[in-house]
Amino acid sequence: MEPTPLRSLPARPAGSIEPEDAFAHVADRLPALDAAQAEALSLVALVGRPRAAAAAELGIDEPALADALSRARKALRRTLEQLPAGGWCERAERLISDRLDGELTARGEARLDAHLRSCERCVTHERRLIQAHDELVHSLAAPAGSGGPPPALRVVEPELHGAGRPLAWYVLVGLLVMLLVAAAVIGVLVITGG
Repeated sequence: MEPTPLRSLPARPAGSIEPEDAFAHVADRLPALDAAQAEALSLVALVGRPRAAAAAELGIDEPALADALSRARKALRRTLEQLPAGGWCERAERLISDRLDGELTARGEARLDAHLRSCERCVTHERRLIQAHDELVHSLAAPAGSGGPPPALRVVEPELHGAGRPLAWYVLVGLLVMLLVAAAVIGVLVITGG
């Protein structure tokens, strides 16, 4: 069984943030979000409300909150990088959003990890999303009128061997090993006259 790669955890604001300040910050940084998406992102990611409390505060059910968070986080990630999308990648983005809030089921975790082992696009999505999230958190904490951009953030890459590599990479390595073994066997047969 392949080990689960290490993942960066998103930053959290250092102190308590008022919901109105968080919403104003998100609306300023991501003006294309609709109100539900901006409120969901500001309450969960910046204020630190658990999903159940945020859903109750917004007067929506938890699946609607999860959908709003996933869409808001996709828009947030797009502030750093555009990525192509496919059917399973869209589902993986929702699972990644759920994982950020600790709401991913064991079955969802297994499905997401299996997808990430063969989809570099979604691995990139997760890394860029956390990077964009951290920038959002740090820009909220920056003193008003500081004039400069927030400090550059370092994205922590997985340290485990092979983490995030596409399946084709493993197939090529396997073929190379088989060719080397075959060449060694042929060499031994030629030398021994067999």
